[in-house]
Amino acid sequence: MLVSGRAVYADRCSSCHDADGSGTGDGPRLNRGRLLRAYSDPGGAVAVVSNGRDRMPAFGGLLTADEIDAVLRYINEVL
Repeated sequence: MLVSGRAVYADRCSSCHDADGSGTGDGPRLNRGRLLRAYSDPGGAVAVVSNGRDRMPAFGGLLTADEIDAVLRYINEVL
C-alpha cells in the first residue's frame, strides 16, 4: 500500500506539497505528522482529498477510494 501511496503522492500531490511534504509549494506542509494532528479522524482527511477545500482541488473523481487511503497512509507513515 505504501508503494501505491507514494506513486499517487508523486503524481498528484507533490507539485503543491513538495516531494518531501514540506509545503514550500502552493499547498501546506503535510510532513512530520502535521496531517495526523490536523485530522485525528481519518474521515476528515479523506473528505478534503475527495471533495477539495480552499485552493485544493477535489480528487474524488480522479482517485479511487483505495488510492486515497494509500496516499493518506503514505503521508502519515513516511513523510
